[in-house]
This record gives sequence, structure tokens and C-alpha cells, in this order.
Amino acid sequence: MSRILFVSTSTTLGGAEKTLYSLATLLDPRRFTVAGVVSLKPFGTYAHRLKTMGVPVHTLGVKSRPTFKDVKGLIKILEHEQPDIVHALMYQAIQFCRVAKRRAKAHFKLISSPRVSYRTRSTLTLLVDRVLKGSDDLLICECEASRKYLIKHQGYNPAKVTTIYNGVDNASWPVSKLERAQKRLELRLGAGELLLGAVGRLDAQKNHALLIDAMARLKDRHPVRCVILGEGPKRASLEAQIRRNHLEKHVWLLGERDDVTTWLSCIDVFVLPSLWEGLPNALLEAMAMGLPVVASNVDGVAEVVADNQNGLLVPPRSAPALAKRIAELCSNALLRQRLGQAARETIAERFTLLNMLAAYEKTYSEIR
Repeated sequence: MSRILFVSTSTTLGGAEKTLYSLATLLDPRRFTVAGVVSLKPFGTYAHRLKTMGVPVHTLGVKSRPTFKDVKGLIKILEHEQPDIVHALMYQAIQFCRVAKRRAKAHFKLISSPRVSYRTRSTLTLLVDRVLKGSDDLLICECEASRKYLIKHQGYNPAKVTTIYNGVDNASWPVSKLERAQKRLELRLGAGELLLGAVGRLDAQKNHALLIDAMARLKDRHPVRCVILGEGPKRASLEAQIRRNHLEKHVWLLGERDDVTTWLSCIDVFVLPSLWEGLPNALLEAMAMGLPVVASNVDGVAEVVADNQNGLLVPPRSAPALAKRIAELCSNALLRQRLGQAARETIAERFTLLNMLAAYEKTYSEIR
């Protein structure tokens, strides 16, 4: 039986953190023991959920720039827990674990999961990654686009880099007609109004400003509204953009929500305007619920969305193109239905939670 310790940069509401939660709580207990979860940053939502599930959770309390003292805190935990495998998720956690592996009096296999494309990282962070990458026993990418980048640009050994696609529990994501009706009433939507939705942190990567620009082009031509779920540093600038375009009655920033499933039941079209991605869980969840999607053609997104087959793809920086594809869906109910059904089938065939768990369990077993 393998003893696994997970180390994550954070435990807030996010795609990587959700995968961490699934792995820490759903691995086969007959084959794997979860020694615990270590969060570099203070406890977030998933840390509290893990604790209620009986999973030991530690925090290093890193609030800004990390120091070697923080690494020593991780080393202490490693030496106490003596795991067989350490699985590090996200950039900072990966580098912490790489340094700790070289210094700790504990022998373990290190698996790294960056969880997002490195092509946009700074030159300095890429240099650090190149210097420390030799500590990995295996690196798991969430999409082939990320894997190819690391091999070509970061010099990773192809034999030590694999891909495991994210997966969602599509069987537990039925559209609730009651929740849909309640949310639409809460927003005071008319019977003929369509609701667009986006889910993600309010930061540069998610590029919600492009969606707001598209809404400015659509508001006088189509009966459409928009909700954006998430919190982050771009909130003030997005609120100002909404005011400048007189969209206060058309676009709502709803903040970070833990009832995303309910909101997806309310949404008619899911929009992902990101500048870069790995393979976002929010996209998979929307597709699992049978929502038609309009998404930026970046990185791993194109590995799940095939244009005009199970969704629509757009260039990542073009508001006119985004508005045009959204308008196509607004005016064509049959297209929405066809794409939504195909999206649901795609997730059921290729991106289920069971498939993801099986792939990770196989990897953990083989790395020993």
C-alpha cells in the first residue's frame, strides 16, 4: 500500500484544488493511504472540506514571498510523515517539493502537476523550473499542449512527462429545473432572455474583459444577460468597464460561489474567454451539464472542444469574433441544443471523474 502526501500551493476554490480534493478523498483505500494535504498558503475552502472528511491538512502559512524557512516547514512535515509518494500541484508547491526532496531525510517519489500551461510564465520562473526539474520522478500534465511545451521549451525528458486529463462526475450534474427557475427569478430574467455564464478567477488569464466587450456589442441586438462567477484582482477594473459601457443591467459579477452547480443550471450558454489555459474544470463541468460553450482556442481547450461539433471556438483576443459566435447561439435554439448534447456526450466518453481517478491510481502504482 502506497502512502501519499499531497502538497498544493493553495486550497481555495479552483480547478487544481478541486482535483486535489477528489484525489485526497476518492482514491481506493485498499491500495492507497492519504498521509495528508499540505497547503503553502493559509487554509481555503477545500482545506476545510478535507478536514471534515477526516483528511489531515497542514498549512505553511506562506502569505507573500516564500523563504527557505517555509521550505524547512515542509521538510519537517515530510520527515514526520515519511510518505512513499509526494504529489505536488501548481508551480510554487512543485518548486518547494523539489528543493525539499534534495534536503529532507525522507525518501519518496516526487510527482509534479503544474496544472496550467507554462508558456506565459516569466523568464525567471522558467529558469528556476529548468534548474530544479531534475528532482521529479514524473510530471503529469492536464493536456497534451502543456506536455509538448515542457518537452520542447523546458527540456523535459519525454519519458518522465505524461498526460492525465481532468475529469468530472457528470452523473451528478443534472440540470435542476427548480434551481433554474429560482435563479432566473432572482435575476428577474424574462422568458425570452438568454443567460451567458463564465466561471473563473477575476484575473488577466481568464480575460473577462473580453466577454464584457462582447456584451457591449450584443446588448442592443439580442435579449441576453451575463453572470460572471469568481473573485480576484481585476474586480475593480471590470466593474469600471461595466459602468463605462452602461451594462449594469446586463452583466453581473457575483463573486466566488460554492453553488456553481446551481448557477450552471440557470445558464443557457457557457463562455470561456481565457488567454491561456490547461484544461479547465469549469469548462468540463459546463459541458457535462449539456451547455453549449463558446471558448477561446487556446492550449488544452482545443483538446476537448471541436469547433461546431461540441462547441464553438474563437480567437482569444477578438471581441467581435466572440460576440459573433455568441450571437449565433442566441438566435439558433437548435444549434444550442445540438452542441449541448454533443458536449455532454464528449464528457461522458472521455472526461469522467472515474477515468481520471483510474489513471492516477495506475500512475501511483507504477511509479513505486
